[in-house]
Amino acid sequence: MLFDVGKKLIKLKIVYYGPAQSGKTTNLEKLAQKEGLSLMKIDTRGERTLVFDFTTKKMQLGNMEVSFALYTVPGQDIYRDIRLTVVRGVDGVVFVADAQRERLEDNLEFLKLLREDLKKIGKSYENLPMVIQYNKMDLPNALDFETLEKRINPEGITAISASAIRGEGVVETFNLLTSNILHRIKQMVG
Repeated sequence: MLFDVGKKLIKLKIVYYGPAQSGKTTNLEKLAQKEGLSLMKIDTRGERTLVFDFTTKKMQLGNMEVSFALYTVPGQDIYRDIRLTVVRGVDGVVFVADAQRERLEDNLEFLKLLREDLKKIGKSYENLPMVIQYNKMDLPNALDFETLEKRINPEGITAISASAIRGEGVVETFNLLTSNILHRIKQMVG
């Protein structure tokens, strides 16, 4: 988080984190499309993120402009160092869980990796603003919301159902996280 009182600017970093092909890039694509944002994306042959995807969204908070830098992390294990680099300086996380039954263990593994990555950069999983998005809920092999909550989210973090490919739940996920972050900022500055 960067406060520039002179310029009346607050800069924040949000990271979309989760297993490979869970829908992190699709979330940013649909958000960019719906909000008229520019998306920086590196397309690869396998349509997988190698480094990160990036866009920014600005909004007003009183007389301050808030600029959110939105990043995705690569899900493949060989890119774990890049993931850690992208997570540095994070102010909020959207954990994109793939709701398909066969991806449950991948989601649990990535939650564990998220905890480890945050610890490495001096952040706490328990204190970082976060939303868990259960993506691909439109697929026939998706687990129901209650099962996902029980298995993935015993801490009771704010969670939402989505189908990023359809654009469902994408803006809502972003809004849930940013309102949580902005609420915390208002509490800090009074």
